[in-house]
Amino acid sequence: MESKIITPDLYKQYVKSQMSPLTRATGNLSLQQFFDLMFYTLDIENPNIVIAPAFPQYLIPGTEDYNKTMDNPSNLFRDTVTYIVTREEPGNIGGDKQPFGSGHRELRHRVRDITEGSVDGKSRIQYGKWFDTLVQFDLWTLTNVEAETMVLWFKRFMETHRDFFKEMGLSEVFFWWRGRDSVSAQLNNKLHLRSIVYFIRTEELSYEEDYNLKELQIQLEKVITK
Repeated sequence: MESKIITPDLYKQYVKSQMSPLTRATGNLSLQQFFDLMFYTLDIENPNIVIAPAFPQYLIPGTEDYNKTMDNPSNLFRDTVTYIVTREEPGNIGGDKQPFGSGHRELRHRVRDITEGSVDGKSRIQYGKWFDTLVQFDLWTLTNVEAETMVLWFKRFMETHRDFFKEMGLSEVFFWWRGRDSVSAQLNNKLHLRSIVYFIRTEELSYEEDYNLKELQIQLEKVITK
C-alpha cells in the first residue's frame, strides 16, 4: 500500500484492486473465497459500506489515517465491517455433523473423487477437507443509533443471502452469537462498535493429476481393508 493517508473510500478501492475477479469454485467455497464473495455482494447491496480484514489504520486511534478521517468524519468516514477468524477446527464428519461436535473430525485431506483421463492418459484426483470456523464481524459507525441500525441490517443481509452463499458453494453459515456492545471509549475512539459472530463451514478442495491411477487405487484399497 502507498504511504499516503488511506481514507475509508480509498481503502475500499485499494482492497478491490488487489482482489482477483470473483469466480465460482467447483461446487465449494474456501473461507477466503467467501470473504471475496461478501465483498462483492455488499458492494452491490450497499456501496457506502466498507468491508475489510481487521483492522484498517483509519479505525485505530493515534494513527495518521484515523486522525485524518476523524477530522472530518461526515465526509470521510464510511460505515465499516471488519472480519477476523476467532476459531477454526477440522470439520466434524460423523453423525449429524454438529458444529464443533465430538464426532470424528477430518484431520487430513481425503480423496473425494477420481476421474480417469481420456486424451492425455492422466487421471484427475480431487481431495477435500472440512473446516468449522467462527468469524467475528465488527460493525463500526459514528453513533450508537447507527450502530444498532447497522446490526439489524447486517443480520438481515446475512439471512437474506444465506441461500445465495450456499448456492455459490458455501457449505453452511448461520448466526452464532453477539458480543458485548462497545464504544471503545477507553481507547479514545470516537467510533461505536458492535460485534457479531457467525458459524461458517467450508470444504477446501484441491486437485492433482496422476498417470498411475491403477497404482493409487491399489494403495487406497490396502488402506481401506486394513
